[in-house]
Amino acid sequence: MTREDIKKQFPDATDEQISALLDINGNDLTAAKKNNVEPKVLKQLQADSAAYKKLQEAGLSDEEKIQKTLAEAEATKADFQRKLNRLDVEKILVGAGLTEEDYKDLIDGLVSEDADASKALATSLATMLAKQKEVAVQKTKEELMDGTKKPGDNGGGGGNPDDEDEDESDAAQFAQQYNAQYVTEV
Repeated sequence: MTREDIKKQFPDATDEQISALLDINGNDLTAAKKNNVEPKVLKQLQADSAAYKKLQEAGLSDEEKIQKTLAEAEATKADFQRKLNRLDVEKILVGAGLTEEDYKDLIDGLVSEDADASKALATSLATMLAKQKEVAVQKTKEELMDGTKKPGDNGGGGGNPDDEDEDESDAAQFAQQYNAQYVTEV
């Protein structure tokens, strides 16, 4: 930059202002030349820097890929373990006499990633249901037995077939009618 260049841009500038601008410009150029790197060296440094950044990015992305793959593998392993445990639990429940309709709402609460815990819960449930079923069957048998008359028991009337107050069974009535019609007394 020369004095004439400054005068063209700033026509009202004084000689002191022009000298100050030239000094500042000169100092800037000197500093730039001092810190200036040769264009050939600068290009090499820029190429090296770009290559280094690519290596860093490639290293990070590979590491990230490995971490992602490991996380996916762990998730898949956990999913398969839950499925395996579900099959074991279903086997226990079916063995206890339950159908899929019976346990469909419960099975998700019984299955976990821990195989032993899943099997223990299913076994406990199956045992409890078996005990309840046994109690219900026994109770039903007792109720049926209580409502059944004993053989030879005619309702507590002493076993006298001539009592007309007693209700006779259909078979007994049929037998009497048959005897009355077809059997002749000798």
